[in-house]
Amino acid sequence: MIELVILVVLIVWASWYLLMGRRITGADDKVVSGDEGTHSLVVYFSREGVIPDGIDAASSASPNSNQYEAESDTEAAAKMIAQLTGADLFQIRTDRYYRSAFWGTAATAWIEEALNLRPGLAAKLESLDKYDVIYIGYPVWWFNAPMAVGTFLESYDLTGKTVVPFCTSTDNGIDVSMDYIREVSGSATVLDGYRVHNSSLEDGRWFGKIRNRYGGYCSESG
Repeated sequence: MIELVILVVLIVWASWYLLMGRRITGADDKVVSGDEGTHSLVVYFSREGVIPDGIDAASSASPNSNQYEAESDTEAAAKMIAQLTGADLFQIRTDRYYRSAFWGTAATAWIEEALNLRPGLAAKLESLDKYDVIYIGYPVWWFNAPMAVGTFLESYDLTGKTVVPFCTSTDNGIDVSMDYIREVSGSATVLDGYRVHNSSLEDGRWFGKIRNRYGGYCSESG
């Protein structure tokens, strides 16, 4: 009996430690503006933006494997889509940091996914009314999109909008996360997702494949 109590206490303490990271301060709801009059928005979530020290390329945070810069593959892909389409750009950040150690991030992500939690966000956009197309990008965590993506999408009425998911992963295709994305996108039209391979990130040919698949949704006019 004592062993069981100790085990429960340890589990509760570990969960509290993993879920109650230091608060993120100074985040705002500003977007990086694209072309004037654009009706497209690129939204992305990346571990780089939610750990205190940024990316540690040696310990795994999904660094940009081609350029070895302090920028994740997800962020690099999101910025490229924004540049090619003229869309606005916004980064999702949770209201608390994840642990810097990769195992800490992984454990927190597992708890969030297992319990279907919705982490709080450090900042949200007031409205998505001006956008018709929303690109949503993320790394694959535990065979799913990070739960913060759900927090963001569920915060808005997406009726009449088109959601275009893309992910970065070396192991899993985006299919493992599509049921979740459709669930949290409400009544939006959700197109089939696309995985951006890190080996093709620099040359941009992957975006041509997205454009061929989605046609007018990926026009450079935004």
